[in-house]
Amino acid sequence: MAVGAHEAGGGFGKSAGANAGRGIAVVVLAVIVGALLMTKGLSSDDAVALPGEDDITTTTIKADDSAVGAVTTVDGEDDSGTSDTTVAEPVGPRAPADVLVLVLNGASLNGVAGRGSDLLAELGYATATPDNAKSPAKSVILYTEGFEAEAQAVAAAFGIPVETTVFAFDPADSPIDDTQGANIIVRVGNDGVINI
Repeated sequence: MAVGAHEAGGGFGKSAGANAGRGIAVVVLAVIVGALLMTKGLSSDDAVALPGEDDITTTTIKADDSAVGAVTTVDGEDDSGTSDTTVAEPVGPRAPADVLVLVLNGASLNGVAGRGSDLLAELGYATATPDNAKSPAKSVILYTEGFEAEAQAVAAAFGIPVETTVFAFDPADSPIDDTQGANIIVRVGNDGVINI
């Protein structure tokens, strides 16, 4: 647009008028669509009823006297009668006092199992009597079923990598004959990974 085009009859007046017309058309169309949705949209029969507080029950599931999860049951009624929905909710890692840890000396160095056990006891863990592993081997943290998160927390307490040291316990490959009922077994190995 050339300088002075406003005065020549072109310019802003023409473009502003066209845009105002388009704006009004959009508003009118929106009002029409809104009115149609309000009259033809959801009826009161389509509303979703939420359960009342009396319809919700939460039960804590326990194994070995330790909370491992919760189940929430919601009772609701649909067109065919009553329906129940059950959802499992994880509780999270157990408190250290609820986890029995056995520390083994697999390093052939005097006192490492005792020092490891003492360190965990200071952190609040229940500890079994420290012992020697069947034979010297690498450092490892073994967990019984359901104690993986707790084993990862024990690895963090020792400042060691979870990926290369925390594994599920296999009774056929146990580093000791008597596990003393431990949930987690820590073998301080000859590799220096657990440095105590």
